[in-house]
Amino acid sequence: MVNQNWRTITARDLLYGFLELRRLTPDMTNWSEERLSDNPPRLYRLRKLIALFRAFEIDWDPTSFVKGRFIQPESPRYAALVDMMMSEMPAARRQDFGVDYRQLPDCFEILLRYRECVGDVLAFSSGLLEADGLYLYAHRKAGELNQIIQENIPIVEDILAALVSPEAKSFPLDQMARDYGYPDVDLSEIDEVWQ
Repeated sequence: MVNQNWRTITARDLLYGFLELRRLTPDMTNWSEERLSDNPPRLYRLRKLIALFRAFEIDWDPTSFVKGRFIQPESPRYAALVDMMMSEMPAARRQDFGVDYRQLPDCFEILLRYRECVGDVLAFSSGLLEADGLYLYAHRKAGELNQIIQENIPIVEDILAALVSPEAKSFPLDQMARDYGYPDVDLSEIDEVWQ
């Protein structure tokens, strides 16, 4: 067992866990213990993600999650978040359209889809081991832009995390393991052994 009981788990961990498993196993129909049992790195990621869904009181339905269907637009828990979102819109647009809380699931879906696309862009040169000449130049330029994107990705991630948990819930790691079945394992060690 990894001794990281001081670590706090947040909605951002759920978001990162979802994005990582989606990158490793794009077909969500394969997101079951049975289908991932022969691949420990993916199986433990699945178990962690299921525990995160439990902790944040989201039904385990990844396809529905992608569409933001876990969001209950009529719930007052989103009021402060929507107020903040509206304050960032130009005044004329706020007056023309007002607030339609029913758009929250679609807002989540759009931002999650964008975040997934950005993840692909940020991984553009990840398999590159060596380059020279103009190949190196091209990858360095892509890397420069990716650094800017990486520094600004919280613009989208903050909203996604707030839609998952408007209250900004957090859980100590030991509580996650005890109450929600969160595997307290070191994924990097599992990945290393599996390779």
